[in-house]
Amino acid sequence: MIFKLIGESTIFCTSDNQGNGIWSGPAPHCVLAGPAGYCKAPEEFPFAKPLTAINESEFPIGTSLNYKCLPGYSENTFSITCLENLVWSSAKDICRRKSCGTPPEPINGMVQIITDTQFGSTVHYSCNEGYRLIGSPSAACLLLGSTVTWDKEAPMCEKIFCPNPPSIPNGHHTGTSWGRIPYGKEITYICDYQPASGMIFKLVGESTILCTSDNQGNGIWSGPAPHCEPAACPYPPKIHNGHYIGRHVSPYLPGMIVSYACDPGYLLVGRAFIFCTYQGTWSQFDHYCKEIKCILPEFMNGIQKKLHMRKVYHYGDNVTFECEVGYTLKGSRQSQCQADDTWNPPLAVCTSSKCSCKTCRSFLSHCSYSFIHLYHH
Repeated sequence: MIFKLIGESTIFCTSDNQGNGIWSGPAPHCVLAGPAGYCKAPEEFPFAKPLTAINESEFPIGTSLNYKCLPGYSENTFSITCLENLVWSSAKDICRRKSCGTPPEPINGMVQIITDTQFGSTVHYSCNEGYRLIGSPSAACLLLGSTVTWDKEAPMCEKIFCPNPPSIPNGHHTGTSWGRIPYGKEITYICDYQPASGMIFKLVGESTILCTSDNQGNGIWSGPAPHCEPAACPYPPKIHNGHYIGRHVSPYLPGMIVSYACDPGYLLVGRAFIFCTYQGTWSQFDHYCKEIKCILPEFMNGIQKKLHMRKVYHYGDNVTFECEVGYTLKGSRQSQCQADDTWNPPLAVCTSSKCSCKTCRSFLSHCSYSFIHLYHH
C-alpha cells in the first residue's frame, strides 16, 4: 500500500512574540495515493510517439513504455518507467529539436532571430533605411521530408527611389529630370530671375524637400513643392508731417501705388505717390511736406510803423485791414493764409486821398498815418 504526503514536508522551530518556542506550521499527514502499485496511462508527448499502442488505463509499478522521437527531433528511442511513487520517469530533453542553421541575411538588410534557429522557430527580416523588402518578411523552421529547413527564401532589399520632383512656375529645382531620385536625396528649389522685365520672385514654402518613403516602402517626397510669387515691397516709408493713403495691408505687390498727403498746415512738394517695383523695392522717394507760410510785404504804404506786425503767418491765419483818414482801402477788408502759401482774397492796400475840406487842412497837417489792424486766429 502506497501513501502520499499532504501538507508541508518540512517544519522548523521558531518563536512567538513572547519568546516561546513554536513550530512553523502544522504537521503533514499521509493518505492513500490511489490504487496500490499502479500508474495512470501517461499523457501524449508533443515530441515523441509510443512504439506500441497504449490501450491500458493503468500500469503496475516497474512497467516501461518505449517511445521514438518524432521527425524534426533527434532520432532517439527511449523508455519511461512507472516508479514506486506512482509517477512516470521524466522524458525531458531526450528528444532535441533539429536546427535549420543560421538563416541567410539579405543584402542591405538584416535577420532577427526571436528565440533560436531550431525546429518550430520563426525569424523575421527587415531592410536597412532607404530600402524596401521584396519577399516574405518572415521564415519558419519546418519539416521537409525527414529533414528540417526554412520554409521561405530570404527576401531582397530593393533601394527606394522617388519620382521626379514637381516643377514650379517661375522657378526650378536642383534635381535631374530623369526621375528615380534616391532615398535621402534633398532637392532645393530656387526662383528664377527674369532680366528682360527685371522681375524678381520670392519663394513661398519650404525651399528643400527630402526623398523619403511611406509605410509600404514607396518613395515619396517629404512635403509639397514651394511656389514663386512676385517679390513684395515692405511697408511704405513714412513722411514727416504727412501720411500715406490707399492700401494699408501687406502684401504690396509690384505695380501697386501708394499716395501721400500732408497734415494740415503743410504743403506737399514733389511727386505725390510711389509705386512698388518688380525688384520688391519702392520707387524713388523724393517728396516732402513743407510748412505753409504766408508773408506780408516788407513795406506797405500807410501802415503805422509803431504797430507790431509779424512777417510770417501760417495756414489759416487771418489779417484784417483798416485804413486811416486820408487813405482809401482797395481790396477785401480781410484775407486768410491758404494751403499754397498765398493770401485769399489777395491783400488789400491803402491808397492816399486828398482832403476836400479846406477847413480840414490845419487838422490834416497833424493827421496820423493810416493804420492796419492785424490779428490771427
